[in-house]
Amino acid sequence: EKLTPREHFMEQFEPTQLIAEAGSLSESIQQIEANEDETILVRTKSCEFLLQIDGARLVFDTVIDTRITAHRERILGALLTYNAVWQDTGHVRMALSGIGPEAEVMMIADILLDDQFTASHVAHVVDDLEAKVEIWRDIIASGADDRSELNNHEKFVRV
Repeated sequence: EKLTPREHFMEQFEPTQLIAEAGSLSESIQQIEANEDETILVRTKSCEFLLQIDGARLVFDTVIDTRITAHRERILGALLTYNAVWQDTGHVRMALSGIGPEAEVMMIADILLDDQFTASHVAHVVDDLEAKVEIWRDIIASGADDRSELNNHEKFVRV
């Protein structure tokens, strides 16, 4: 009988163990906690990521911890533009936690659970996402104005 990609991965690897190993390989990971609901909380110097296995992917999400208070239309435009170039951003996506003014900006990314999935890969993704979170906090704080990272396309897609 043929195994699904997730079953194949789970049979060969222990994702929680690989994620725990990533902590010693990352410059920014400070704490890793396995939760009862099978999610994993990864704390870095400046944010928290919730990791969960979804099919054949490990999904990372974090709240950027900034509510859009000013220049809402420009910031929402920046989020949508970023999502439109997902192939250039390493498949990182931006979202809102709700529809009202209290909605927080979220960042979501995922990696495949395959033979390339290693502790060093997880560490690299966490370090990279933490850097992106910091840049997005600056973009949001600036109201996505003309001085923000948005005007440098090369840097923007690497955010």
